[in-house]
Amino acid sequence: MKTFIVIFIFIPFISFSQLIESNQTDSFTHQKRIVTSQQTLKNNLSHFLAARLRAVNDNIFIILNGDGADIINADDIALLITISDTLVIKSTAQQGFSRGEYFHQYSISKSDLIKLAGQKLISVRRYTSRGIFNMDINQKFQTNLMQISDALLKEMSK
Repeated sequence: MKTFIVIFIFIPFISFSQLIESNQTDSFTHQKRIVTSQQTLKNNLSHFLAARLRAVNDNIFIILNGDGADIINADDIALLITISDTLVIKSTAQQGFSRGEYFHQYSISKSDLIKLAGQKLISVRRYTSRGIFNMDINQKFQTNLMQISDALLKEMSK
């Protein structure tokens, strides 16, 4: 019984630590780099979408990973639609895909990250060379981006 109580008390600390995969300072460039774990946003038979966050000093990036043969240009955007806001994120460069899967990196402002940390994500709209793609986020995954956003903000403030 005591073991169960101890495990129950430490679950928040264990689960929070799993949201941050890496927090290092580069010994050569002295840049602080933080990377969160990848969190699923949608996963069903027809679509997969996941996200992870990365910070290099004060620059924050969101990497969207999904199935599809999509190319984005340096000036393309994606919209993160929450319950009360629509956040615009901008592509960091022209980016492609490999074996039917893409990893597209976008820049996001700290103020938008703060909004994401407090609001459920309900939809993602991506602008690509093939058109506009809307993807509603499964209800069971709507808080996943909130969790990693909050974890990254806390880690950045240390």
